[in-house]
Amino acid sequence: MIAYEKPKRDNPLERVFSFTESDLRQNLQGKLSDAQVARLRQEAYQTLYLVIGALAIIGFLALLSFRANAGELLLLLSCLILPAIVAFVFTAGMTELALSARTVSKVSGMIHLAYGMMPYQPPLPDDFKPVQRGVMFGYQAAYRLAIGDREFRLDREQYEALSASYGYYNVFFVPTLNKIVSVQRIDPSEPETAAGLPVDLDVPANILRGGVLSDEDVELLRG
Repeated sequence: MIAYEKPKRDNPLERVFSFTESDLRQNLQGKLSDAQVARLRQEAYQTLYLVIGALAIIGFLALLSFRANAGELLLLLSCLILPAIVAFVFTAGMTELALSARTVSKVSGMIHLAYGMMPYQPPLPDDFKPVQRGVMFGYQAAYRLAIGDREFRLDREQYEALSASYGYYNVFFVPTLNKIVSVQRIDPSEPETAAGLPVDLDVPANILRGGVLSDEDVELLRG
């Protein structure tokens, strides 16, 4: 497994989402970069090692707490091995399967942000039903991003970086993991980035003229 070395980045979005301009160029072509593959693989194995380590500690403490005969010891090992196998399948296994194609998907549009049980800002359409939710549990403490027909879970730094720069974005992600690998702010005044906007996206005229959000737009988006 190739070790992932985190490069230094000055751009806040590049820093919190762990990508570079080189990564983004490959994402624009629908491909994962070697660095992104290494990072996602390392994150998956770190999670796996933590789970296996926790199971090993539980097993060790259980052995110290009582004397087990051969049958009880076999049962204990079975109870620990099964969760370890499940952890492997749902971390390393799923990640390796997702990375085998080395492709990314893209969703474009206005970003909507929320925390916990608070509503999204700007408000989502009443009929919003995401293709895949980024939050399966722990909803009360989750930072969330909705864009297009997708919903993603964010960490605090990612949430704060995006909330400081509301607007239109391209979001690149690994579909089976529903994990963001890079983001690109869309400037509708620039053809090369405006090409990423959905055809039916309603872009306000003042944004088209200036290429940036006015103070009034920012206040509206922040609710």
